[in-house]
Amino acid sequence: MTSSKPAPEPSASATAYRRALGGLTISLLASWVLMMSPLPYALLAGVTGLVAGVFLVLVAIRGWREGRRTTAVIALVFGLPAVGMMLLSSLTSAIFYQPMVEMQECRQSAITEQARAECEQQAQQSVSGWIGRLVGG
Repeated sequence: MTSSKPAPEPSASATAYRRALGGLTISLLASWVLMMSPLPYALLAGVTGLVAGVFLVLVAIRGWREGRRTTAVIALVFGLPAVGMMLLSSLTSAIFYQPMVEMQECRQSAITEQARAECEQQAQQSVSGWIGRLVGG
């Protein structure tokens, strides 16, 4: 007869760490998908980016306490720039919302590469004009 011992139950802090790591992964993936989406959905990447930032802090703190210092440092090294990029992208899209929407609509109707290039040029002119009006120039 072989006696099989049941696997030991993970501690509450280890379970909380795994949940935070799962939440971080899901929120980062959701942010990435939303960043690739058209406006206004792309703005939601900022919200999921903030959620990812909260999970990132939890993963770093709980990982450090659990003795998983390498994992905590790696999460911070890769997570902070990713969260920052998502928040910056969402903020930029919110600030330049109208020119970005116009560019997306123009690209959707553009058939040739030349038409797409004209869309880019129109978007740059629109952003430049918007900034000029903002600073009073």
